[in-house]
Amino acid sequence: MLLAPFTSMESPIGQRTVRNVAPGLLPWLLLWALAGTLALCLLPGLRGNALSGFSLPFWLIGAPLLDIAWLTRKRWLAALRKRIGSRVSPRRRGIR
Repeated sequence: MLLAPFTSMESPIGQRTVRNVAPGLLPWLLLWALAGTLALCLLPGLRGNALSGFSLPFWLIGAPLLDIAWLTRKRWLAALRKRIGSRVSPRRRGIR
């Protein structure tokens, strides 16, 4: 979300899956989140207080995790559809 583009990846003509949006970016984002988690665990001053708020923990852990979720959203949505699709009945409801 923060590093990914805000434009849609689908083609208006047909469904096109874009793979490898940023092939080398995901390992760096994972490393960023891991280093941020380690920094927050080892350095209590980074955790934030009433005056500084919680923006630094967000930028150390939240931002890279949001970026990872945004860049891998197609995989998550496909897995969710597969899981939910097996539980929902195949018939469709009519429009009233």
